[in-house]
Amino acid sequence: MKKVLFHSLTIPPDQVSTGKLVADIASKFKENNIDVEILASTPQYRFDPDSFSNERLIKISRNIYISSYKQVKITHLSSSKRSFNRIKRFLQWIGYHTKSINYLIKNRNKFDTIFIFSYPPTMNLIAIFTKKILRVNTIYSVWELYPEIANKLNEMNFKFLHEIFRKIDNYCLKKIDHVVVNSDELKTYLIENRKIQKDKIKVIYHFANELEVPRCKNITKDIMYAGNLGTPQNIESFINIFSNSKKEYNLTIFGSGSQYQKICDLSNSFIKVNQYVSREKLVLLTNQIPFALVSLSPEITVEGFPGKTFDYLKMNKILIGYSNSESSLAKFIEKYQLGINIDPYNNDIDIKLSMLEDEKFIKQIYSNISDMNNHFASVDTVVKQYMKLI
Repeated sequence: MKKVLFHSLTIPPDQVSTGKLVADIASKFKENNIDVEILASTPQYRFDPDSFSNERLIKISRNIYISSYKQVKITHLSSSKRSFNRIKRFLQWIGYHTKSINYLIKNRNKFDTIFIFSYPPTMNLIAIFTKKILRVNTIYSVWELYPEIANKLNEMNFKFLHEIFRKIDNYCLKKIDHVVVNSDELKTYLIENRKIQKDKIKVIYHFANELEVPRCKNITKDIMYAGNLGTPQNIESFINIFSNSKKEYNLTIFGSGSQYQKICDLSNSFIKVNQYVSREKLVLLTNQIPFALVSLSPEITVEGFPGKTFDYLKMNKILIGYSNSESSLAKFIEKYQLGINIDPYNNDIDIKLSMLEDEKFIKQIYSNISDMNNHFASVDTVVKQYMKLI
């Protein structure tokens, strides 16, 4: 029987959507009689602190805890709470990778295939290690492409660092067995700009393995946003153009992140800002809101795709994208007609919002959302594609 390891930074009980996505893929592998385990950090983002005392996480050594998710064993490597300071965060990553490498060396004969998920961006170092040193079949899921994102958002101040990181990343992508990306546009970029072999790149969409939420009974002028409030999300920019709209929509935000306080300061009678809440509570609080905002810096085109998009679709929310018209996000919304996309470079918010007043258009969007949830981005469809890689 094949033995598979899923290696991620975050995993439940960390309440991060990408971590849960990894765990749900692994659980489906288990259901298909594939022997699978998960290696991740201890919770460091949003989690119940009681997880460490109610036996959800059991300490077995100084730096190792264990837990399980739907009968899949999880090994947690001890990590400190996430820091928003760039230098401290980088050091946290390196510390985590050091522990990962020690674990992988000790268990080097245990796994036939290792799936590695790309956040943090330095996970490419682990992919190089597992392929070139341990010589294990390695599949690397690139969900955010660095250093391109860091460079476009001015988060990498020295050109030589950009070049070094790009060379390391390219070496990784060329040496590993398979690369998984979340959009056709990113695949094309890797082929044309990074010269990665076409046949080793597989496009697999994200998904949300949650119960589908009934759609709103009425189409009101209410928009929600739930998730990270950081630089890549560009929420402040959206609020600025939203405030000039004559359509009089309401925006309700739930989130946390480095820009949280700045976003709070922009609250007014049309904009409400709330702290992050669990998905269960979010569903209750937003069950009468028909629209959901998916926002992305206009500098980001193919390099990133918000995983929250698919959770919104499971909540039967009509998407309002705020992204570059050439982005993977904009093209995804338009290709499958799941809502509208507002380009930050064009002052056309009211023109785009007017489209949402067309009942026929809304009806078609809801039909398309149902198709997406049931066929394209269902967990079973996604897992079948991952299983073909082992």
